Amino acid sequence: MIVLRLILVLSLAGLSGLVLAWLLTKDRKYLRIAGRIVRFLIVLGVVVALVFIAERLILI
Repeated sequence: MIVLRLILVLSLAGLSGLVLAWLLTKDRKYLRIAGRIVRFLIVLGVVVALVFIAERLILI
């Protein structure tokens, strides 16, 4: 659980840095990288949710 929180905090820090870099430079490559991070976080969230659901089903 601590690993998930660490990943979340680091990715939010990275996203805020990328958005700040985009605001300062107006270079769209920073938004593309931020979009990849957001997609990764969504996929990670779905995988973790499926693991928790499978864990619950196995324990029942």
